[in-house]
Amino acid sequence: MKQVPAIVHGDFKLFERYPADIRERAKVHAVLDWHHTNLRRGSTAAKGEKLISASLARIESFWLQEDGPFLLGNAKPTIADLALVCNLRLERRMIEIVF
Repeated sequence: MKQVPAIVHGDFKLFERYPADIRERAKVHAVLDWHHTNLRRGSTAAKGEKLISASLARIESFWLQEDGPFLLGNAKPTIADLALVCNLRLERRMIEIVF
């Protein structure tokens, strides 16, 4: 594949998955950009819970409104799906600790 593996566990190697199609790749980048300008702002305790709730609503109403089970209607997860899941789990944990 000529790529650096993102995860190596024994003989299992997982690579980042970016769509080959330039338009689909641009959509993945749009999700990642949105993620960093919205969910990441929720890291402060005072605004966290409200921002996370608004962000979850946005994910469901916009990013998941395609045919597939993953963001942008993809049949398989992309790096955007993985980034959001990791961040949401972290944000949830931070809210549980603070509140």
